[in-house]
Amino acid sequence: MEHPHSIKAKRWIAHAPGVLAITHPSPYSSRHRIREVIMDSQRTESPIHQLGRYFSENLNAVLAVAGKQRDRGAPGPVTAARLQRETGVARSTLRALKSLDGDTPANPDLDTLDRIASALGVPPAFLLMRPQDWLALGNALGDAIQYVPVAQDLQRDGQLDARSPVERVLREAKMHPDRRPLGLGASPEVSRANARDEWRRRHCLTLDALMLRKVRAPSQRIALAAIAGALVSRGTPNDPKIED
Repeated sequence: MEHPHSIKAKRWIAHAPGVLAITHPSPYSSRHRIREVIMDSQRTESPIHQLGRYFSENLNAVLAVAGKQRDRGAPGPVTAARLQRETGVARSTLRALKSLDGDTPANPDLDTLDRIASALGVPPAFLLMRPQDWLALGNALGDAIQYVPVAQDLQRDGQLDARSPVERVLREAKMHPDRRPLGLGASPEVSRANARDEWRRRHCLTLDALMLRKVRAPSQRIALAAIAGALVSRGTPNDPKIED
């Protein structure tokens, strides 16, 4: 029988304003869920490149399809003239940013990146996303349904506006902190659990700062806190190295 929290979460996500619909079933998370050591977000068939190379690949991919529609419905490219006109970026610069030749990857300044993204109608960050980043985001969206009921309860109690809301979501979902082995004092297992807890604590605060800092609408805070919790939980290393 499907858990009522899961049913509740699916209904909420499907109707929340501005939230991507997620309707596939997922069990409510428990303390005993097996966490993957090898994350799906790290499985990609693409070779590893420098970030500038990913930018050029993303830019070329969008430019190839975001122009005027061709005959029979085929996507058309964005012309160089249109992109130069809408961005104010010199054609020579645009050619260099698109180039996949040579050993020096593209390195656009932030203003140029913002202009190009605005002309193409996408967030600037999308042009810098790597395949593994999209996979991590997709995995988090799939997992987030487990955390929505918890985030809703915290929002209703006023705790989602308190300090470290993402960590609160993981605590209430019984995904943090790690359970300590019984009967063990100082041991490698306990040290590893301590490191995993500290890794999650820091990354919860990091995503608080990035994702929730400027968001006040309750439905969006619930959605983002759930996604952030999923990102932290899925991304937790088995044996992280914690630096002071």
